Amino acid sequence: MEELSNMVQLQDENGKDVNFDHLMTIEHDGSYYIVLEATEDTEDCQEGEAIILKIVRDEESGEDVYASIDNEVEFNAVFDKCMAAMEEEDEAAVLELEALDFEGEDEE
Repeated sequence: MEELSNMVQLQDENGKDVNFDHLMTIEHDGSYYIVLEATEDTEDCQEGEAIILKIVRDEESGEDVYASIDNEVEFNAVFDKCMAAMEEEDEAAVLELEALDFEGEDEE
């Protein structure tokens, strides 16, 4: 079975390849955003820190590219949506673990 990779490779302003783990892609007001976690220290962020980039269409190539979010209101709205999604995932994981623990009690 082939394992899917969550690795995204970006280039910093010096042309150096930097690896990130893809945490999620989220929609907000008709636009899409990608949340990435740094896998190594760079000038702009430390290992384990997350960044949020907007997915936009490059007019010349027609391909999707990642762009910084310059609008503070937009960034905060997307950040809040990401945090809510992560909290939902955490709650679902806890409920799943509780269900597994409950099922295991019957076997004793």
